Amino acid sequence: MPDDVDLSQDEIVRRRDDAIRRALNTPPKPTKELVGKTERAQDQAKSRVRKAVRSKPKSP
Repeated sequence: MPDDVDLSQDEIVRRRDDAIRRALNTPPKPTKELVGKTERAQDQAKSRVRKAVRSKPKSP
């Protein structure tokens, strides 16, 4: 939408109310359940395990 379009006060209020209604009706995402279960997180965990196995403490 071009920047030079002037919206009426009624249109502004309608768009604002629609946006608020959409935001409030959007269900929350259960991020707590997803922590560590994504493919990327699992790959990173495997990588950490491999690094821990490969690395050995250096002797003084």
